[in-house]
Amino acid sequence: MKYASRKFVDLIQGATSKWANWDPPRNIAVGDYGMIINETGEFDWEGNIYSPDFQEQLKSSKYKFDIDMTDPALRPEKTGRRGRPIYRQIMGSPVPGVANVALKLDLQFDGSKPAAVLVMHKPRYSSLPNDERIIRLLKSMVDTLKGKYIVTEVISCAAYMMHLSDQSNRKFSVTLKATGPVTPAINAGGAAGFTWFSEATYGLSHQGSASTAKYVPLYRLKKPRAKFWEWPFGQRGNEQNDDAIDR
Repeated sequence: MKYASRKFVDLIQGATSKWANWDPPRNIAVGDYGMIINETGEFDWEGNIYSPDFQEQLKSSKYKFDIDMTDPALRPEKTGRRGRPIYRQIMGSPVPGVANVALKLDLQFDGSKPAAVLVMHKPRYSSLPNDERIIRLLKSMVDTLKGKYIVTEVISCAAYMMHLSDQSNRKFSVTLKATGPVTPAINAGGAAGFTWFSEATYGLSHQGSASTAKYVPLYRLKKPRAKFWEWPFGQRGNEQNDDAIDR
């Protein structure tokens, strides 16, 4: 029998090309590397390219590159919400003029197949910088990283709701309410908290809320192809400038 987590991960990946984190309180960070547990779809962490341990391994690499990962240009790039939602199917909408309601979502499942919903309030993005030194670092650690997935982007938020439906033809409604007045100070990430309200009495739901973007419901993985490790340093082949770590 297929695990519920694997069903959810597969459905979200089909809509977004990103991986869902079935346990959003569990931290996943840019630069993490590891494998995917096939049965559950969960990320099996092995290390992080920014960690002191990885830097020590880099010093013993046969490729003697002096790459300072504390350089601000090499640190993960952090941004707020981008110009458009990730995908309309998984994003809720703010409710202007309604006291304390930060977001409300109403869906109708057609009942023909299982469906997944992932709602994130004010997502924040963090990603690997597009820098040649990152590529050189990865290539120099072929014994550690070859065959592994690398986390190139994470999307965090202060409140999330995930729901996996069965094949029932039913409605799904969820509302996110702030614990105080919805003001610019709160929206900017002040000390306000949030509470979820859902009318779903079927399927499987996870939810969480906090005053800071502590949850990681969604992330992007890249697994470099075999030829990534074979290219000589300084020759980039047919890599795309905006996606150097090709899957």
